[in-house]
Amino acid sequence: MASPAALSMVHHGRPGALLSARRADFAGTGLRCVSVARPAASPTQTSSRELSVVAEGEGRGARDGGRGGGGRSGGGRGPQRGRGRGRGRGNPFRLRPQSDGKSHLGTTLRYTDNKPFPDMVEMATAPIRAESAPGGFDSHARGPESANDVTNQYPGGLIDDAPIKFLPLGGLGEIGMNCALVGTENRYVLLDAGLMFPDHEELGIQKVLPDVSFLSRWKDKIEAVLITHGHEDHIGALPWVIPALDPATPVYAGHFTMQLIQRRMKEFNLWGDGSRFKVIDMGERFPAGPFEMEAVRVTHSIPDCCGLIFRCSAGTIVHTGDWKIDEHPVDGRHFDRAAWERVGKEGVTLMMSDSTNVLSPGRTISESTIKESMMHKVLGHKGRIITTQFASNIHRLYGVKAAADASGRKIAFVGMSLTTYLEAAKKSGLAPIDPESLVPAEEIDNVNPSELIIVTTGSQAEPRAQLAQAAFGSSRLITLHPDDLVLYSAKMIPGNEKRVMRMMNAIAMRGPEIAMRREDGLHSSGHAYRDELEEILKMLHPEHFLPVHGEYAFLKEHESLARECGVRHSTVIGNGQMMGVTPLRNGQQHGTLGNMHLLGEARLQTMFNDGGKGSGTSEDLAIEERMRIATEGIVVVDMEVFDGLLHRGSGDGGDDDGADGGAEGGEEGGSAPTKTKPRTRTGGFMTGRARVTSRSMWTDEGRMLAHLRDAAERAVEQLESGARLSAVERTCASAVRFACRNYCNKRPDIIVVAHRGNADPGQEKFLEQARAVGDPKADSKGEGMVGASGTRYRPRQRVRNSAPQGVRPLRSSDGPRGDGGGGNRHTRSDPSYQ
Repeated sequence: MASPAALSMVHHGRPGALLSARRADFAGTGLRCVSVARPAASPTQTSSRELSVVAEGEGRGARDGGRGGGGRSGGGRGPQRGRGRGRGRGNPFRLRPQSDGKSHLGTTLRYTDNKPFPDMVEMATAPIRAESAPGGFDSHARGPESANDVTNQYPGGLIDDAPIKFLPLGGLGEIGMNCALVGTENRYVLLDAGLMFPDHEELGIQKVLPDVSFLSRWKDKIEAVLITHGHEDHIGALPWVIPALDPATPVYAGHFTMQLIQRRMKEFNLWGDGSRFKVIDMGERFPAGPFEMEAVRVTHSIPDCCGLIFRCSAGTIVHTGDWKIDEHPVDGRHFDRAAWERVGKEGVTLMMSDSTNVLSPGRTISESTIKESMMHKVLGHKGRIITTQFASNIHRLYGVKAAADASGRKIAFVGMSLTTYLEAAKKSGLAPIDPESLVPAEEIDNVNPSELIIVTTGSQAEPRAQLAQAAFGSSRLITLHPDDLVLYSAKMIPGNEKRVMRMMNAIAMRGPEIAMRREDGLHSSGHAYRDELEEILKMLHPEHFLPVHGEYAFLKEHESLARECGVRHSTVIGNGQMMGVTPLRNGQQHGTLGNMHLLGEARLQTMFNDGGKGSGTSEDLAIEERMRIATEGIVVVDMEVFDGLLHRGSGDGGDDDGADGGAEGGEEGGSAPTKTKPRTRTGGFMTGRARVTSRSMWTDEGRMLAHLRDAAERAVEQLESGARLSAVERTCASAVRFACRNYCNKRPDIIVVAHRGNADPGQEKFLEQARAVGDPKADSKGEGMVGASGTRYRPRQRVRNSAPQGVRPLRSSDGPRGDGGGGNRHTRSDPSYQ
């Protein structure tokens, strides 16, 4: 962040001085400030400073050494000896490469076919009505196909094309994954690129992403990317969004937010020379695509947040971003009421606002109040203080710093994400704590507990977070003691309540005192409560209102609040629904379809990432299959099959029964035995030998597995010799699935791997024994062969009429389901299998 003196230079027409000041600001951070040339702005537009921050040195050791051994990139062996302490941290801000720029994309960019852009005029439907559902219109009565209905044609075949268009790709009807297209004249900008965290049904998934293949398909329409702030639900999908767009598409964000974006892009090898990433200042006007943009400061739970004003010939659009009104912000950066009031007087055609806390009455608590509460708790405790919070909440660290100064304590950070956000704040000039003053995490045991405050991650009881590990005694850095005080300065995110309470119970069992009551006043929401939402609605008084950022029930309640505040035209839509807005004329609606109507609906696919290089659709990552295996279990069958029946060939070439009968008759007649021909393989049915195992299932001490093996082998016996291995697997899987359902009422995933056995003499004896069970003609004892688990092999049946017909596989080759052998994922290339 530029110094105040530097900022004043740009307002006095001295951009060269600003650039010099910028260089001076970055001189001590190991970063280089680069000015990027661009075409001159129009006379009516104020130039946007286009800066790229290029890292030339990530660690303090590159300058004067760090704490402990780590080399010049961050340790204690710089040109000047640093404060080495033996057990050095190396560089706590080092980057961790996660991709080469492409490997993390998986299949996310491959699904571009059959995804039309939903702004075609002929796709328009009836006016949006608030009472229609879902999404504010009667989707069952009128759909895109109704435009071709003769009864719905308008005089002259003319339908108004709305000049303002909004297409949400995420964030409506859900919390997170905020991403939307805002456009006019068939030109669009992308507003935010966030991710969403998975729920309990998406096992093994770490990130839920918007449909980047849709963005890739229509990247020629997207002229800029605008980021409102640095939370993961607004920037987390950028590593997948940036490769989907044109390489020249610029990305605009505030300085602190750009520091977070820079780090993320470098981790995924997408930063390049940084020329496309442009820093903006609050109150600055700059061109982006078809709009003249202005960023207006708002207060939130992370620094450098802004609402955005889109100006174009059709009207003015306001998007508030995530916001609240903090009357006494700890960093002195106030909610810009004057700017919002000025925009309200200019006139707002369409307003979109955060709906997260519309059900909460009153107003949010100021961070200054949280600061005072934290100081009170720290000053009243003599032992060690451990506080946990959201890592991105830099404002909360002002309270930690004030409490540490008042009590004479030192501060230690335990958790990589905390240092990441603090370093970004330092580079932006917003850090309340100097990272150099922190006690290394490895040395907290060497500090007097009454002189230490530990700030740690794990407010949501993430399994690998330090507080969660300490609660269960597995952290190597934190050991809880009975005289500790744990300050829970966060909120339990819906869905995490059981996990957080389990962690808190474990902490309480170890003795520390816990402060997490509402009365303790240790947390404040970053989203506006109902009274604040009402205030901004009355301040802007828009012609049209669209609630965003919230569950569907929140959106409907926010729409109702807007109507109570005098907004006549408002509605609720869902993800993928393109809404068109036409400005009012003399305060009245006009046009064939009204002033808010649905232009169409995009075919969107939610994308997923497993935390590594696995990215794609739910089918690609087998999410349904993961859940089925977790709840129903899995059975694996190894099936060795043999073609034909091995039997003695008689002199007259009769069938098997005839040969046996002849031998029997010869013995009864007392004549010499007939000379037989060598054993040959002839036509008939298959014989199989199965091995069965399972996971995550009750096996009844092995009895169920024996039952399933019996079912698998019986199923193979109905197939004629020469059947393909794929047919063997399908038949066997169907039989095992049916047997398992009857035995334990479970529907496990079935994997069958079939292969042909060799008919050597040992195998021939095995087949003869299997065939002889219960057949006194072939085996006088009638015992046949018995398996290791006690299963007796059955006599061969010549005719089978119970073969299943038209069995539907679990996973087909062209859909999300497939056969028990695993569909195309398990297809082999050898001809005998096919």
